[in-house]
Formats: sequence, C-alpha cells, structure tokens
Amino acid sequence: MLYAATRATLKKEFGGGHIKDEVFGTVKEDVSLHGYKKYLLSQSSPAPLTAAEEELRQIKINEVQTDVGVDTKHQTLQGVAFPISREAFQALEKLSNRQLNYVQLEIDIKNEIIILASTTNTELKDLPKRIPKDSARYHFFLYKHSHEGDYLESIVFIYSMPGYTCSIRERMLYSSCKSPLLEIVERQLQMDVIRKIEIDNGDELTADFLYEEVHPKQHAHKQSFAKPKGPAGKRGIRRLIRGPAESEATAD
Repeated sequence: MLYAATRATLKKEFGGGHIKDEVFGTVKEDVSLHGYKKYLLSQSSPAPLTAAEEELRQIKINEVQTDVGVDTKHQTLQGVAFPISREAFQALEKLSNRQLNYVQLEIDIKNEIIILASTTNTELKDLPKRIPKDSARYHFFLYKHSHEGDYLESIVFIYSMPGYTCSIRERMLYSSCKSPLLEIVERQLQMDVIRKIEIDNGDELTADFLYEEVHPKQHAHKQSFAKPKGPAGKRGIRRLIRGPAESEATAD
C-alpha cells in the first residue's frame, strides 16, 4: 500500500515527462529486459474482442472515410448490390405472380452473387423447417390468411441470421446486401412486400407471431376523464352571501 500510495508523488518529483512507459511486475522476470520486450509486444497487439465487438470494428473499417471539414459530411457504406442470378430472379417473378409460395435465396460469397437456394412448396406450419441453423438466408413467403373476414395473400420477407455461428464476413455481406435486394424486388418486379422480418431462429415463426407482425394490434384510444354530472333535481336553497360593506351597513 505504501508503494502504491507514493508512486504518483515519486513520478511528480522525478518529472512525468521523462517517463515513457510504466511496467508492473510481480516476479523478477517481469522487470527484466526480456519482460520489457514482452510488455512492448503486448501493447502493440490488438485488444481481445468479442464476436460482436469484432464485427463492429470491421464495419467501422469498411466505412467510407472522408476529410472532415466545415462543409463535409461523413458518408458510410449503405449496402452492397450483388447481382442476382437468372434462376433466382425468375423464381421471384413466379412468386410475384403467385405461381410459387416460397423462395429462398443465399449469397455465393466466393463468386459474390445472390443465387437461388430453394422453391419448395411451403405451408405456414412448415416454414420454421426452412430456416437453416448454421447459415444466413433470405426468404420470401406468400402468407395466405384471413383478416377481419377478408382472405389475403401477403408477401413477407424474412431475413434469418442464426446468431454468431456464422462468420463475420457472412454476417456483414448478408446485412449489407439486404436493402439493395429489396429495392430491386420492389422496383423492378413491382413486388409488394407487406412486411420485413429479421429472426435468428426458425422456431419464432409461429402462426400467431406472423399474424401479429403482418397485422399489429392497434392501441385503443385512451378516453379523457369526463367530469360526472351532478345529482338530478333541486340542490337545496341558494344561500345569500353578503359582502363586508353590506354587513357593516346593516349593523348600523
């Protein structure tokens, strides 16, 4: 405790500007030349990061850097527009024309292209089985259901990413390609995507979950407090309250 308490005073008296590094040691080897070299090596090494922190670091590295000034803006990478294979595009056209009810797409990371993964006919109860547990996917599902007495066929987009089991590059590519893909689908194919959902587990896709996502509950309007009416009939004899001046005149 005495050494720790007097360390700052000693540095101040010696002159803090003359001290380049501070090395803490618990054994003799820690304060030797070899120990100092190990200390310098540890300082130059990257800090240990979790998977989420490493992903955030990669995103910051990929940001478009610009010179900072009064009139400059900081522009970031909005998305990566990978081309869509002919088979995938044709499958999306068939889905838009109601010839298919399910289309699954995946990214060919090596060739940097979005390809068709599956067009298996899928009912709502089978939808959770279509979600891979070890890789990301894009899903377009024709959701057939009834709402308030009307039969509806709504196209739902589902982006599945199974936690951190995927590589950082795969997570970044799927996240970056999502918006450009939807823009192509909605503009070129004129597909009306009624809802966009992100999940990490296929078990979430229950009938109730999907229905509430497509038709979220409206919050009931809270009525303001209404002042209750007074009792009916006569309220008694009205009393006459005299003012101070009138009371003095009566007393005289």
